[in-house]
Amino acid sequence: MSQAKPLFPPTRVVPLGGGAKLVFCSGVTARGSAAAGKSVQEQTRECLAKLERALAAEGATWDNVLKTTTWLSDMRHYDGFNEARSAFYATLPVPPASSTIGGAQFTSTDVCVEIEATAVVPASS
Repeated sequence: MSQAKPLFPPTRVVPLGGGAKLVFCSGVTARGSAAAGKSVQEQTRECLAKLERALAAEGATWDNVLKTTTWLSDMRHYDGFNEARSAFYATLPVPPASSTIGGAQFTSTDVCVEIEATAVVPASS
């Protein structure tokens, strides 16, 4: 039995010259996870972990991420979000460029953060 094609895939890949590729990761939330309904820090960690798995499926890591975009339900969550994000990025030589937008309305009331990422994966050696 074949698995159903997802309505919106977790990633979309654009081939670049020389075997490199551009990876667009769909926005992820903590919806459906143990972090849903919990603090913005826990939800942020869950989002970053989900993105990490999506990146890994395309042969990428956080070192390949050029830009993230984050939506918060309320900008009062920013400090907690930034605390979790900064801790997650602490080991990166250069963190990605980032934008954060407040006032988002999500499809689930137990969600307060959504994050998407764009990465460039160099050609394999």
